[in-house]
Amino acid sequence: VIGIMAIEMTGGVYCPLSPRDPQHRLHALMQQTQSRLVLVHHLTNIKFDHHLISLDINSILINNDVMSNVYVDRLSRIIVTLNDIAYVIFTSGSTGIPKALQVRHENFTRYMYSFVSVSTLKNDDVTVQMARSTFDVHLQQIVGVLLIGATLVMLHAKGMADFDYLADVLYKKQITYLNTVPVLFQSFFSFLSQCKKTNVVKYLRSLCSGGE
Repeated sequence: VIGIMAIEMTGGVYCPLSPRDPQHRLHALMQQTQSRLVLVHHLTNIKFDHHLISLDINSILINNDVMSNVYVDRLSRIIVTLNDIAYVIFTSGSTGIPKALQVRHENFTRYMYSFVSVSTLKNDDVTVQMARSTFDVHLQQIVGVLLIGATLVMLHAKGMADFDYLADVLYKKQITYLNTVPVLFQSFFSFLSQCKKTNVVKYLRSLCSGGE
């Protein structure tokens, strides 16, 4: 989350790379975007070539936390327009070479406004981030949620597949908005019904599903 927000706030273009992807796909994506800089952490830095500049986010946070207030004024001088590219997302590449899709700040802002305008998502909602970084909906679930002032809850690395844990999060964090694919909704709600845990969804106000 910090990495994505930092890229956008400094006027950069975000392009997600998944450590689950094979090496040849990562190389292809970096070549297409002509990326010079990759943001990594201690578990992913071995996935990338040495000729790229890699920034370890763990080191940045540890070394610069005392100076965080110094950079606020610098960020305020950065101008980002609606016509600037916000992020690049790639197709699966199932029919050949992955294709890059550019999304501008105006596109993303209007997309999020459509959710707000029909009250699908509200600024007082509490949400869970469910999508993988290879799907562009993860930006709606992270940046979009924070953009409108809603509350974001992050799961642990494999939390989406652990239904006991997910049910516990929904209840304890009083989740009001959930967005995921239909098959996961079906599996999760079937699990809740079988385990007689339907009370964990009592706070849910809005469900949004798609992508299959």
